Amino acid sequence: MKHTKPVIRAEQEVIEDIEEPEGDSYHAPPLFLGAAKWHCTVTPDAEPLIDRISAINWQEAELSFTHGPSRAKLMREYLRRAALWVQELEKKNLISPFVAGQPEDWPFVDIAHRIDCSVRPSAELAARLNDFLSEHASAPLTGKICRFALNWASLPDEVLSRFPDLPDPFEPLIILFERGGGFWVENGFIDFVDYRVRLSGWQEHLDRQPLTSLDASYLNSLDESQ
Repeated sequence: MKHTKPVIRAEQEVIEDIEEPEGDSYHAPPLFLGAAKWHCTVTPDAEPLIDRISAINWQEAELSFTHGPSRAKLMREYLRRAALWVQELEKKNLISPFVAGQPEDWPFVDIAHRIDCSVRPSAELAARLNDFLSEHASAPLTGKICRFALNWASLPDEVLSRFPDLPDPFEPLIILFERGGGFWVENGFIDFVDYRVRLSGWQEHLDRQPLTSLDASYLNSLDESQ
């Protein structure tokens, strides 16, 4: 079943209002230069992540409308977290310094690959995710984010321990998916039908206040207040 794009309603609320900068291309080196070959890892977080992705009803359009406000807020939280990671990777020279440009894959960055490009999920888990996505959520952007999240979940603790003060970047996006499936990006916006988040440079997100909670009851309250 193909991922279908819902019809855009006439009026939409803009959650962000920052102009989108033009991007530059850069391929970063791995953090661990001694890793000559990639290797598969099985971590406690990888399989539960695929279970969560597989449990999502990717065609439930009603949820996308109902949870529009919280999904937009979750995207803003992802952008904040991703910006913190880009800043750290830039400091470690894993992403080149930018004056006006952005990492080529901003805003959806394969952070795990930037940290250690030798780490891969197990072939079994990768195949399980690919099989599910091809049947139930075949939109390219959805697949890209889910695979990046699996790469992240496959990083061993000894790698993540090098970044003790940085948050899990992909958890807000997985919860966003759980609250209404995918989204799309066009005309400089990340689009949730009735709500949109304007694309902006990663630097613009560094000082934003974190989302109060990722708890379902709090996110529901955001939807109910609109």
